Amino acid sequence: MTLLQVDYSQAELRAMAALSNDQWMLAALQEGQPDFFEAFMLPVCYPGVDRTVWSKQETKDNRAKVKGVQYGLAFDRGARAIAKALSLPVLDTQIIIDNYLSTAHSFRDWRLEVKAAAITPSKRDMLVSPTGRRFQSEIITAQNAAKIQREALSFLPQATASDMCLITAIRIHENIKDAGAHIVALVHDAILVESPTAELAEQLGKYVSQEMRKTGEMFFSTVPFLSEYSVGARWGDLA
Repeated sequence: MTLLQVDYSQAELRAMAALSNDQWMLAALQEGQPDFFEAFMLPVCYPGVDRTVWSKQETKDNRAKVKGVQYGLAFDRGARAIAKALSLPVLDTQIIIDNYLSTAHSFRDWRLEVKAAAITPSKRDMLVSPTGRRFQSEIITAQNAAKIQREALSFLPQATASDMCLITAIRIHENIKDAGAHIVALVHDAILVESPTAELAEQLGKYVSQEMRKTGEMFFSTVPFLSEYSVGARWGDLA
């Protein structure tokens, strides 16, 4: 038995770019473009810095920092919380955040709109995922308002990525079964499959990747939802 994992590449990031219609993010996430965090966010977050003097490890570390900032913002984490998680000075973290949001200004404005809608019942129609899921929360109070805003920000990209994965799995289930393989589980934005042979697993990896992209095209025309797959004998072998 051979194991196969196919997962969306940066699904939540792509969902946020599409939902906010941020032209800079959308352009940077098109097929054929280089790594988003290294080629685009590093220059934005470290303007004027001569990156050619960085070692490979420094480039890797700084890429991890800007990636941490991006996903920290997705959960509405502030500079202090992000800095603590990344072991960075708060001031340096705030500069990275400011540089990023001043470039991705539509993404910045969308975040503010989502936060406002989260605590304004009359604006809740904005908080509906492309698949039709509606954001739900407890009664809003002064004590939990910030928590609800964080939940709303993470809800839209997470629900989008998870549902696209589910829709793909439903669509491919019978074809995979007919080929002698079967879906074992879905893990957020990844599909896990057991295949009788490694050769079939490779074929299914390409097939499922294509179908995952088609699902993305059902909801978004502005950015491709790409995926990657890995094959192994044990779950620990999969990337």
